[in-house]
Amino acid sequence: MSSSETLLWITLALCAATGGSEVLYKKRGQVVMMYCGDVDTRITNYVEWKHNSVLVFKINTKRGGIIKGSAAVAKKAKPIGDSLKIPSVEAGDTGIYICSGVDINGNQIRKEYKLHVVSVSVSPSDTVLISSGVTLRCDVEGDSTAQVQWKKPSGAEHHGSPGNTVTLKSVTLADAGQWTCQIKDNGGKEVEKIEQVITVVGLLQSPAEVTAPLGGAAQLPCFLPDPVSLRIMGGGWAREAPTDHFVTFSRKVSGLHWKDTDILSRVTFNQQELTTNFTVTLENVQLADAGVYVCTVDFDGGRSLKTQLNLMVEEEREAAVGSSFGEKRVLGVALWVWFAVAAVSFILIDLAVIIVIKHRRKKRRTFFVKRTPRQPIHRTEWPPPLPRPEHSAVNIYVFM
Repeated sequence: MSSSETLLWITLALCAATGGSEVLYKKRGQVVMMYCGDVDTRITNYVEWKHNSVLVFKINTKRGGIIKGSAAVAKKAKPIGDSLKIPSVEAGDTGIYICSGVDINGNQIRKEYKLHVVSVSVSPSDTVLISSGVTLRCDVEGDSTAQVQWKKPSGAEHHGSPGNTVTLKSVTLADAGQWTCQIKDNGGKEVEKIEQVITVVGLLQSPAEVTAPLGGAAQLPCFLPDPVSLRIMGGGWAREAPTDHFVTFSRKVSGLHWKDTDILSRVTFNQQELTTNFTVTLENVQLADAGVYVCTVDFDGGRSLKTQLNLMVEEEREAAVGSSFGEKRVLGVALWVWFAVAAVSFILIDLAVIIVIKHRRKKRRTFFVKRTPRQPIHRTEWPPPLPRPEHSAVNIYVFM
């Protein structure tokens, strides 16, 4: 039997005696506990732990004494009975850990662990501005054949093809939330998952338009919806051409404050330390103040957010509405002419209808006379005839 065959049989025998290696995947910073197994401390005097064949410590189980080795992990590792505890694992703690001792039957045993430390990182930061880029990495230290893939916060779907890196060129609010680095063994079984929260800072909040009365005050709102961990370096308000910045703020030792220079006498603002609200008020508004105003907040690293609003002064707003209405044309005729023609047409139609109705009513009264009921006819007796006079000679007169 050759030396290589002998070494193979020895390795197989050791694996059979110890049950093989136990593989662990732990996130950087987690606590790791490794147990020695079936070591009987009543028989053996020593339990020995090694990292990549370098002694971590040797425990005297009879007297309780500990001999520390030269392995780098020995500086923070702690023995708990015959077990090994690493309070906060780092990438350099990856490797093979072996515990040696004697079981209850006096047989030499060894317990082996393969520790893979998983490091999750986000560049440039886990808090990013909307529309900016971000890269997520999930690195499994050591010689691992595990499959790594990222899952999006929205659900169970995976992001892209398997791989330890995800790059988002332009993040949206939908990308915010808990991302998951999923680690599976060769059989497709999940052995570990590590979460990483991404915070997306949205756009600055402000209305699209602000209307102020002539001579009154106009409030120009600008604020972040929530406090952010990104360091704000400065910013301010500017009016689009022909003017430039008219009020700014910058970072001082005690925080963000409005600057005392380049401030218009008609601008007021909150004197307290700035955090999320960058609203200013423009007093004694004039017609010339109408226009587009831009609020800018600058963050560390040269990144910035902007929002803009349109300031309308009431008199100018009315003139603009009237002008736009009068300028509209239909078939080459001004729109107000069509409205005037329509109004006159409605009036004439109403008058014609009223005249026709009155004429018809008058005609009806002419042909339809109101009848009175007939009185009943009662028969009456004729009075008796007068007596006829008797004819005599005396009564005869002769007219000559």
